[in-house]
Amino acid sequence: MVEMVDKNLLMACKKRDKHALTELCKAYERYLFNLCMAYTGNSHDALDLVQEIYIKIFRFIDKYDVKKPFHPWIRKVAVNTCLNFKRASPTNVISLNTVTSDNLILEDALASNEDLEEKLEKIELKESMKELLEKLPSRQRMVIVLRYFEDLSYKDISLTMDQPLGTIKTDLYRARETLRKHLTKE
Repeated sequence: MVEMVDKNLLMACKKRDKHALTELCKAYERYLFNLCMAYTGNSHDALDLVQEIYIKIFRFIDKYDVKKPFHPWIRKVAVNTCLNFKRASPTNVISLNTVTSDNLILEDALASNEDLEEKLEKIELKESMKELLEKLPSRQRMVIVLRYFEDLSYKDISLTMDQPLGTIKTDLYRARETLRKHLTKE
């Protein structure tokens, strides 16, 4: 989880202090990347989204109320950025530069030949899950990410997405049903 951000740092950010803005970005870079990665399924798009989030933070930090917790505010900026994200062309190609769960590059894993079949199965499962999530409408995908990757309550998801609690529950139900149907087909 992200460490608590000092109110003095936030006040300096509101005054457009470049050093403070850099420190704020450093504090949140891993969190934002993981959130965007869970949503997009690939590091290239996730990095693009993180950069876009940083730009929005720089532009709108003056609207942030320092009396309120910062984490929900930045999460809301990230979620809205992800929901507005439009991919120009979907990619179904697995690069040999893909990093496996063991932090190995796929090309190296293929060359090493140890537990190759198991590693390929994990990569295949990860790609299948990515494809399934991409079949969901954007709002349903974000609800899944916030619930299962961020472990947020329904109420917190509702606040983050500015949607009624009933809408969140419906989106989550529909997303689960869609995923269940796709899983039973295969």
